[in-house]
Amino acid sequence: MIIIYPKKNVFSIIKTTQIVAGNDAAIEDFPFIAEVQGRAKRQDPWKHYCSAVIISETMLVTSAACIRGPKVNRRVKCGLENLSDKNIQIRTIKHSKIVSITKHPHNNWNVKDEFGVQFDNNVAVIELHSPLNFGPKCQSISYTTIKGCGGFKNCQISGWGFIDDNKTETETLQFADISVISNAECNDLVDPKVPKRQICTHDNKKQPCNGDAGGPLTCEINERRVLVGVFGWLYDCDAKNPTFYTHVAYYTFFIEKWTDIKGIP
Repeated sequence: MIIIYPKKNVFSIIKTTQIVAGNDAAIEDFPFIAEVQGRAKRQDPWKHYCSAVIISETMLVTSAACIRGPKVNRRVKCGLENLSDKNIQIRTIKHSKIVSITKHPHNNWNVKDEFGVQFDNNVAVIELHSPLNFGPKCQSISYTTIKGCGGFKNCQISGWGFIDDNKTETETLQFADISVISNAECNDLVDPKVPKRQICTHDNKKQPCNGDAGGPLTCEINERRVLVGVFGWLYDCDAKNPTFYTHVAYYTFFIEKWTDIKGIP
């Protein structure tokens, strides 16, 4: 079982994931995805760390794993299709917030809690120092307030993570159509149980992998594509087991409190 950490061993820890068995993506089709870059210390070069999702010119949603460490060692890039693209926007991070659980003050996003729930509350928001300039390659997406997954259609994932179980890297943004299964179905496949605040995706070939942490799961709800989850964790990259996204609808109070941006039903 693996919690998703940043890619390319920037901090000498487990690498995050890319899309396994995905396809090359055009950034114009996924303008809401941003790259989070990281470095171990100021003098080190910037490297791919994980992903985030743009919800306004200055606000993004990501996983809590993506904002570990000093803000000075993180930055955000948008408008890129290839990691080596030069004509992109780069922004520094002003503030970041993770979920604080009052009921269980010692329950962190990266541990198993007293009920056996794995990696819960793995969500964070990022505020940028200066706003992004929106256009065809850099744009926000609305997040859903609808809990459950019964009405999700045509779901997609995207990211710059590994593209197979052999840890093959790619410079180009990847995407895949993906199936969302109910938590009841998911709990028949995995142990320990998966809480309602997480979304299970499962496909025999396609899945996110290391390097995709914080990246989007989007679906069509009421004929509109919206953000439903950010990538949290996985067992492995061989597509045999489900993968798990933090269900943003269960964190609308948290997101709205720190971003002043409301979701849509």
